[in-house]
Amino acid sequence: MEPLQEMLRKFLLIIPNVAAAIAILIVGYIVARVARTLIVKLLQSSRLFNRAPEAGAPDGQQSVKMIGSVVFYFIMLLVLLAFFNALDLPIIAAPIGLLVGTVMTYLPKLLGAALILFVAWIIARLLKFLALKFFAGIRFDERVSKYFKGTATAKPSGIVAQLIFYVVLLFALPPFLEALQLNSISRPVSELWNKIAVFLPNVVAAAIIVLVGLFVAKIIREIVVNILIAIGVDRQAQKAGIDTSTGGIQISRIVGTVIYLLVLIPLFIAALDTLNIPAISGPARSMLATFLNAFPSVFAAIVIVIFAAVIGKVLRRLLIPILTGLGFNSLLQRLGIGQIGSKTPADIVGTIAFVYVVLFGLMEAAEVLQFGALVDLMRELVAFAFRLALAAVILGIGIMVGNWVKRAVEGRANDRPILAGLAKAAVIVLALAFALQNLGIANQIIIVAFTLLFGSIAVAAAIAFGVGSRATAGREVDDWVRRLKGGKPA
Repeated sequence: MEPLQEMLRKFLLIIPNVAAAIAILIVGYIVARVARTLIVKLLQSSRLFNRAPEAGAPDGQQSVKMIGSVVFYFIMLLVLLAFFNALDLPIIAAPIGLLVGTVMTYLPKLLGAALILFVAWIIARLLKFLALKFFAGIRFDERVSKYFKGTATAKPSGIVAQLIFYVVLLFALPPFLEALQLNSISRPVSELWNKIAVFLPNVVAAAIIVLVGLFVAKIIREIVVNILIAIGVDRQAQKAGIDTSTGGIQISRIVGTVIYLLVLIPLFIAALDTLNIPAISGPARSMLATFLNAFPSVFAAIVIVIFAAVIGKVLRRLLIPILTGLGFNSLLQRLGIGQIGSKTPADIVGTIAFVYVVLFGLMEAAEVLQFGALVDLMRELVAFAFRLALAAVILGIGIMVGNWVKRAVEGRANDRPILAGLAKAAVIVLALAFALQNLGIANQIIIVAFTLLFGSIAVAAAIAFGVGSRATAGREVDDWVRRLKGGKPA
């Protein structure tokens, strides 16, 4: 009977503890639910997380629910600790108390990190808003649309503003990790951002130099173009026919673009020096310096070629009417050759003169650029072109003389047209020999061939004279014999 009474007494003693524990659990659960509801309502009413998707964060409603759940479970953890303590169950309450102590110890760090991240988010939002206003004021999207159109949902200004937003958040990452005392992660990130912070002013300075340089170069280009247009450079170039050689691009625009590049090159060198990256700036500076050193020669070569083209066009325009007025276009008829295409002989000679002058210009340009092999090639080409033109003249004269000889022979020997044709062919072949010899093509073969040819013609003439005029030849021989013997000729 006594054990039963003892057990009943102990049961009656723990009833208040159990009742208190149950009350703590029920009240704590209600408080946790109320706290979660209040936190969710408060965050939803503040509209803070409603803008999160716009800033690139997760969905605002999910973030609010997650924060409410964290508050609920944290309160329930405290309730469970009080519940098991009320039941006097240290075996269960001790681990929960240790967990709560750890959470409470880490909570200030977590709140500090959250505060840092929140402040960084506010600053990032503010800078993004200011950037969008600034870009809208300068019509950034309209100016950049020619280079980058973007999309309907991602305009260039929005992309740049979003980039600024994330850069600010990245700057908040090192102090955020340090507040959480995640040294193994925060130390490399801090070192990286220290290097970036040291290098960032150089990047900003280089960007400013490039932007200012582009602005100044554009102004100088417009000034040069307007001056050249005012003094009539484009009109003179159009009269000289240069605009057709440049594809319809105005000379003033070409010169303005060259000046634009000349202004930008030193500025790009200065920007690369400001970056202070030897691996990039060293080779780039050497390359740009080499280009600058070579630019005067290149510019002089371009001027020489353009000048030669202008002179060639002027010479062509002068030669064509002069040769036409001298009757040069009837040359093909006098040579006995039909019309060659739609071009008249005067046009062909004018084009040849133009090409020859341009070849001279190219040769001089190559010499200015110190292209030795190209200079030798152009010199040989010019010399060969001269010999080719001279050979064509010799052959043309030979054809004209051959026609004249043919007409002369036909006038004296109407019954021997073959003889007239042979005479013309002999003269043309002789002119062809001179032309080929002038070109330097197989001189020895030509000399031997024409020696044999004219020797054969002489032998053939002698044989023809002897066979065709035997009686006359016999009388002449008899007279020669009588004279030798001292007699009188018959």
